Amino acid sequence: MDSKEIKDELTALLVSRLKFEPTRVNSLTFDTPLPKGVEGSIGLDSLDFIELGIAIEERFGIVMDESQDLTEHFASMDTLCRFIAQRATTPCLRPAGGPSSLRGWGRSARSAPV
Repeated sequence: MDSKEIKDELTALLVSRLKFEPTRVNSLTFDTPLPKGVEGSIGLDSLDFIELGIAIEERFGIVMDESQDLTEHFASMDTLCRFIAQRATTPCLRPAGGPSSLRGWGRSARSAPV
């Protein structure tokens, strides 16, 4: 997969898994920062990153090592696309929004009462 295809898949995941409005993700570029608090970012918080990480593992067949600091890979659409391109083993075999391979702990944390 090339970077454009990966970006398209990521935008689909943002809509299906993180419930972003399609009009919001249509304006994303490779330079768009991802983390909340960065000027011009799409504003992902820690729970969003967990859910996105699970979705990426499912969609692209990537296993993310939780003991590693992956912050630099989730800095922008570009860095995330490059990270996925380097590690993807089974691109696009699973539909976006499928069940989590990590026992759904990211999703249950998101829906837990505050």
